[in-house]
Amino acid sequence: MQAHTLTKRPQDNRNIMSDNKQETPFFEIADQFIDLANKLAQTEGSANVGTALRYAAARYNTFEASLSTKDLAKDEAQIIDMLCDDFREMLKVNMQDYIQRLAKKD
Repeated sequence: MQAHTLTKRPQDNRNIMSDNKQETPFFEIADQFIDLANKLAQTEGSANVGTALRYAAARYNTFEASLSTKDLAKDEAQIIDMLCDDFREMLKVNMQDYIQRLAKKD
């Protein structure tokens, strides 16, 4: 089983990107990561690839956060909360999308 790249985007009530010019590159970049993950999963397994993606996201998000603050140590808890809330919301949106896809298959 492979993760889907999205031809129709799930309805996300957070408004990931308010400017449509920026929205397409956002999803295109995400789809590139999904395509790579699907290729890697063929030899490494979905569980290993999923764990590696989360780890890579954590590493990159830490780097990204370090660029957005003058005092990462002071802002650490707030940044972690923001990123966790963001991930939780994206996960909910995508879970609901998959639940609907699976229901249509039955």
